[in-house]
Amino acid sequence: MVVTNESIVEVIVEYIKKHGYPPSVREIGDSVGFQSTNTTWKRLQKMLETGMIESDNPGTARAIRVPGYKLVKVDLDEKGA
Repeated sequence: MVVTNESIVEVIVEYIKKHGYPPSVREIGDSVGFQSTNTTWKRLQKMLETGMIESDNPGTARAIRVPGYKLVKVDLDEKGA
């Protein structure tokens, strides 16, 4: 199976939607079928270099962001919601 950068972005976005924070390198690798975290880490580094993903602190766990996406908390208890 060929793992595309787009599929990795999708994994990251869906994880953030579900959990409210980014996945770990291991969780990303497990989700796309990589056998080692080193393989995942190298791919993420290339994606950082090309701007597909961003990080305030590369190398820090769960510090990945996807450009164009923003996590927003919605208060469903507000009147009219």
